[in-house]
Amino acid sequence: MNLKKIPSVNDLLISKKFSKKNIRRELLKNIINKELDLVRKILKNDDSANISKAEIESNILLRIDSLTNSYLKKIINGSGVILHTNLGRAPLSKAISKNIYDVISNYSDLEIDITTKTRNSRLDNISQLLNLITGAEKATVFNNNALALIVTLASLGKGKEILVSRSESIEIGGGFRIPEIIKLSGLKIVDIGTTNKTYVRDYEENITKNTVGFLKVHKSNYKIKGFTNEISIKELSELSKQKNIPIIHDLGSGTLVNTEKFNLPYEPTVGDSVNDGADITLFSSDKLLGGPQSGIVIGKKNLIEKINSYPLSRAARIDKLNLSILNDSLINYLKNDYHETIPVWNLINLTQDSLKKRANDIIDKIPRDTFRIREDIMSTIGGGTFPDTFIDSVGISIGKTHKISKLENYFLNLSNPIIGRIENDEFLLDLRTIFEEYDNYLISNINKYFK
Repeated sequence: MNLKKIPSVNDLLISKKFSKKNIRRELLKNIINKELDLVRKILKNDDSANISKAEIESNILLRIDSLTNSYLKKIINGSGVILHTNLGRAPLSKAISKNIYDVISNYSDLEIDITTKTRNSRLDNISQLLNLITGAEKATVFNNNALALIVTLASLGKGKEILVSRSESIEIGGGFRIPEIIKLSGLKIVDIGTTNKTYVRDYEENITKNTVGFLKVHKSNYKIKGFTNEISIKELSELSKQKNIPIIHDLGSGTLVNTEKFNLPYEPTVGDSVNDGADITLFSSDKLLGGPQSGIVIGKKNLIEKINSYPLSRAARIDKLNLSILNDSLINYLKNDYHETIPVWNLINLTQDSLKKRANDIIDKIPRDTFRIREDIMSTIGGGTFPDTFIDSVGISIGKTHKISKLENYFLNLSNPIIGRIENDEFLLDLRTIFEEYDNYLISNINKYFK
């Protein structure tokens, strides 16, 4: 085909192949033009290129399908990473999902008190729940934790100074760094101490009339070991009270429960931060809390009210969908069975015996000499938490006698893709992160592949 033989836009618009897609004519025209622009570019570089009208129509259909298919799809996570950032971090419970559907498909009492028929704050109930669970005086919530930190710091006063230990001037993920966030907030960072050692005197010696806060950043995704000294919130609180300078504690992953109950290393809880003397504590809700994406800020009433009255807080506020999910997630923590109703803790708490039983059931229903049971594998928490912690797990794997890349591509191209990991030249599916309800889906698709 040469440039002169390229089908016209009008010829393609009347094609019966596109009428079934029910796309508005003016938008279909835009899609067609994009494909024809690409064809012209190809032919200008190579006029001998063989491009048929049927191929052009097929590519236009692919463009339509890629735009009209749902962007997000359900993934079966066999990676063994419980809080997989690329897979959306914390999965929600079915009960919460059902309630959310009722809320978002109808009108709701987002900012109205039904009893008094007066307007109220969308954060009133969330604040009460967080106050009860954490012991803080007041709470507010933003779209994400990085944004929550920017708004919090900005509310302290433009051009003022905040003290940060050099060991805590870290990159928090996605390429974002604490110094950059502080700069965005309008504050000036004052680095104190050294990378491996910081003392209370380092804070005290760097206080000036412009100091508006001590920022403590929890190092949840890495550790410094050896010749070190780190100042705890409790140690810093005495100086904070003496100088009337607030401690802002970015706790990051923000667990609400004692992680040692789940055979995990101690991780400071949000309540610990409050009890130890932090004036403001910030944390994410889509990590160890097991909820939606949001940044939660709790602390002293006067400071939270100051944050809420800062103009940027409205632009950064949480939307009704995530607010509703967060509310229901927090309600689970009021009950004794939170470790069963919150998927993150349920996955962490799965026993080896239960995983072995599932593995045996799967192996019994798929072709012999394909997958084998693996009891020597490890799951990780993920989400920038517990960097040195691994959980004994059970999975199924297939060795290099099979074409691993071909099998992996097959799984990735399913209507609900199955994600695994390559380990020691084997394709591995870690059952800890695959919900039991999808075992039959897994069995069915393995059988189809080896049919």
